[in-house]
Amino acid sequence: MRTFVARRLLRINARFYQQFGAEFAASRSALQPGMLRALQVVAGCAAVLDVGCGNGRFAGGLPEPVRYVGVDSSATLLGGAVQRPHASFLQLDLMDPAWVLRVRRRFPAIVCFAVLHHVPGARRRLRLLRQLHGLLQPGGVCVLSVWQFVHVPRLRRKICDWQQAGITAAQVDAQDYLLDWQRGGSGLRYAHQFSLPELAQLCIRAGFEVRQTYRSDGATGDMGLYVVLRAVA
Repeated sequence: MRTFVARRLLRINARFYQQFGAEFAASRSALQPGMLRALQVVAGCAAVLDVGCGNGRFAGGLPEPVRYVGVDSSATLLGGAVQRPHASFLQLDLMDPAWVLRVRRRFPAIVCFAVLHHVPGARRRLRLLRQLHGLLQPGGVCVLSVWQFVHVPRLRRKICDWQQAGITAAQVDAQDYLLDWQRGGSGLRYAHQFSLPELAQLCIRAGFEVRQTYRSDGATGDMGLYVVLRAVA
């Protein structure tokens, strides 16, 4: 994917979360079943880094002694985060390669929910995954999820023509989509639909071992694809 196309897609999503962050967060205040399952995966870890934390809802499911650090680029979403003991938040642009320098430590556990499908292009996705790997302690665990929406008729009806973003279908990658949003106004979002083999291979290239996969969430019970990863040398 050419750089100017990727930057346009990133601007679309940044504009969406700036404009509709409050409505988006309000529709996602409770932990999804897949996230509850992820809590079991990270149980016993003294600290958790939540990359793309949004309003920090995952922190509410952690026992109080656990140190939680949430990272997100959206000031709107972070502004709605509930302040909790042992929790802190950083506003950082995950597409800026230097964001990892602000974190300043390694973690035994990282979660990254519903973020990777908003990253345009395989090269940028791989870079982010390698950064997550680098922020894990040896043998640490990472749980990430991506959106599965193409098989859901209600969501398929939200798919828009690329011309609405000033882009042609030939300029984006296979399984890239533009979707509309109609709550509190009209907006657009970019998302990539991952297959399990595509996601698993990307994680392996980043240095992870895929330990487990599962599908959960949404009205159909399978609108989130989760992978449980271990950091290997």
